[in-house]
Amino acid sequence: MTGSAASRRQEVLLETLRKLLLRGARANISNLLGRVRPVDMAGLMHLLDGAERLELFRILSADFPDGAGEVLTEMEPTHRHALLEQLTPEEIAAVLERVPVDDAVYVVDALPEGLREEVVSLVDLRDLREVQTHLAYRADTAGRIMDTELFSLPEGVKVREAIAAIQEQRDVEIIYYLYVVDDDGHLVGVTSLRQLLLSPPDKQLGEIMTRAMIKVHTETDQEEVAQLAARYDLLAIPVTDDGNHLVGIVTVDDIVDVVKEEANEDLLRMAGTSEEELLYERAPLRIARYRLPSLLAATVLLLASGLLLARFQAGLLELVGLLAFVPVIMGLGGAIGGQASTVAVRSLAAGRLGSGERGVGGFVLAQAGVGAVLGGACALLLGALAALLEGNPVFGVVVGLALFLALTVAAVVGALLPPLLRRLGFDPVAASGPLLGAVTDITGILIYFGLAVWLARHLAGGGG
Repeated sequence: MTGSAASRRQEVLLETLRKLLLRGARANISNLLGRVRPVDMAGLMHLLDGAERLELFRILSADFPDGAGEVLTEMEPTHRHALLEQLTPEEIAAVLERVPVDDAVYVVDALPEGLREEVVSLVDLRDLREVQTHLAYRADTAGRIMDTELFSLPEGVKVREAIAAIQEQRDVEIIYYLYVVDDDGHLVGVTSLRQLLLSPPDKQLGEIMTRAMIKVHTETDQEEVAQLAARYDLLAIPVTDDGNHLVGIVTVDDIVDVVKEEANEDLLRMAGTSEEELLYERAPLRIARYRLPSLLAATVLLLASGLLLARFQAGLLELVGLLAFVPVIMGLGGAIGGQASTVAVRSLAAGRLGSGERGVGGFVLAQAGVGAVLGGACALLLGALAALLEGNPVFGVVVGLALFLALTVAAVVGALLPPLLRRLGFDPVAASGPLLGAVTDITGILIYFGLAVWLARHLAGGGG
């Protein structure tokens, strides 16, 4: 189905639902909802107003409780937040009871702290202790997103018995791999379903399993889990505790959610804000609170740039023409630094920026080389233009040399800042926002006007 056809279908569905809501035709609405995929219904929710959304969701919860849970988890955070605020405690608890534990945790975890505590208390009323157990793990860890409904068998079980056991499973959502444990529940191996079906029926699992497997700890960062899944093309990754007991798995659907979530976080942090802002899109004061810290940090650094300009002003009275090139120096420096920083952040996220030949040192040197080439090309052009405009070749040399050094240094700063921030325990994405721009501005000004002051003194000496 083409994009336009899908869009038209969505418009027709939305219009039909609104007409049925106006008529109060509950039976017709229920019949229509039964033919709409939960994911498609979640996509429609943001097009409805608050009252329409609430009424449709209540019908969905009453007639299709499993679908209601999926719709809730697939909704945009802003509209899910608004909907949960409209639902009664009993309605929220009823929906959470019907969704997998990891999805229930996802819904609860994405809420602001105050509302989160309220929903957790509702979960307690329904005795969903597993949600509480998940929430005990740190945010953004494997333990927080893992699915505890998994399937494992002892290593002494025969292949034919394992296949029969899998056929009897009703509670496990999806079985990607068969995990093998010892008598104490320690994870000792894994086998694929394909390997299981192709093995002789009388073989034991311990004989066909793979002992060298990819696994994570409950405290492993969720971004690292996603990186491992991508690197080794895994559909699920087992999660173990401190004693190597198998406690859960992170499945591919959760991994995709992590990738999307991390990408959204990176984009928002590059802009100097937070994903929490999405929950308060109509609350200017709350949004300003999330954006203010990065702007204050940038203000301090930019003020330093202004003070540097004032410091050099006295020595540049005879070279006012240099000021015309300040925007070029600062703008190109910010662009080159931003490019290097973006590559560094993505390399860190993909796990490509590690030790050895592709370590931080080699990466920074490579980016410095790129900056030098770009800086040299721009320096030749701008230096020649400056010499022509001022009628002084020394003037052109200073402008060209300053631009060359500024762009080279900006590339080094952009490449070095993200891994440095990670080493210090900060989010490397912060290096792609106002912080990087302010740092490249300061270094560019220092280089440019340092050379300019030297030029002023050179000209003064020649005139004397």
